[in-house]
Amino acid sequence: MKLVKMVLGIPLSKLIPEIFKAVTKPMVNTLKRNVRKSPYWKDRVFIPMAQSYNKASVRVRLWSQGIHRNKEQVEKSARLSDEAALELGAEIVANSATFIVGLLAIIMQQSIVAATEKKKEKEEQLETKRIEENLIDLRRQVLDIGLSLQEMDARIRELTRTVVAMKGYGKKNNNSNQPPTVSLSVKS
Repeated sequence: MKLVKMVLGIPLSKLIPEIFKAVTKPMVNTLKRNVRKSPYWKDRVFIPMAQSYNKASVRVRLWSQGIHRNKEQVEKSARLSDEAALELGAEIVANSATFIVGLLAIIMQQSIVAATEKKKEKEEQLETKRIEENLIDLRRQVLDIGLSLQEMDARIRELTRTVVAMKGYGKKNNNSNQPPTVSLSVKS
């Protein structure tokens, strides 16, 4: 189970995004080559997405530096060539995919930890329940022993009363050297 959570001491939440980045690099290059062939993806998805991203980036950069520009000046400084826009669009897609995979890895790691904690808590509850049941059983046994002791005490008192009530109890036997005689009567 530990092997699933960690590989050579590296948490999966850190390992998976790095592997994904290494795998996606050739995919990004393939994506860039194939986007150039498809006018739909090139003209309607990647270039507009990259242009919008670049405009937003320029606006944030200018705002953070305290520089005020009008809309035309921002658009002029944010223009990208189609080649640069395709490259930026492919990078945005690859980084977004890497981010999503990393986020999913973190969520997966957290759900594994939560499931482990829940299982541990359930085992602790079962152990507590077992201990409580054993305690109740021991109490029941102690009560049974107490009742048995009371019954035996009552019987002993009853036998003591019977012995005391017998004829000759407490009287000295004159022939103490001779054992008591037992008479057996045989009926024919």
